[in-house]
Amino acid sequence: MARRAQSGLKPAHLISMLALLAGIIIGGWSLLNRGVDPLTGLTTLSTEEYLDGSNALSGNIYKVEGTIDNRLDSWKGSDRLFSVQVTSGGSFVPVLVPASLEANIQRGQRYVFKVRVLETGILEVMQLLKA
Repeated sequence: MARRAQSGLKPAHLISMLALLAGIIIGGWSLLNRGVDPLTGLTTLSTEEYLDGSNALSGNIYKVEGTIDNRLDSWKGSDRLFSVQVTSGGSFVPVLVPASLEANIQRGQRYVFKVRVLETGILEVMQLLKA
C-alpha cells in the first residue's frame, strides 16, 4: 500500500489564523479601552428651554457639556460662578461651582457637568468631569 503524503500547514491556513488572532487582540483592546460616560442616564439640558424660562426647570438635574468662557464673579468667595459655552447649542449659561468640588477650572477647558437648576436660574454643579 502506498503511503499518502501528509498535507502540511498551507499559507491560507496561516493567514486566517493570524487574522483571527489580530481580530481577538483588537477586539479585546477596544473592549477594555472604550469610553464610558459616567453621567449616563442624565438628560442633557436644553439651552432653549433654559433660556426661555429657567423657573420651570428649577430643582431638576441635567447634564451640560461645554467650554469655560469666563469667570463671572470678581470676589474671592468660596463658590465660583462661570460662564459656560454649551457644546450642543453654542449658548452661554451661568454655572456655579461650589468650593467643595475643589476643581482647578481655567478658561478654555471643556467639562461635562452634572447640574441642578436653582430657583434663581443658576446651574449649580454637583459633579464635573474634564472632557
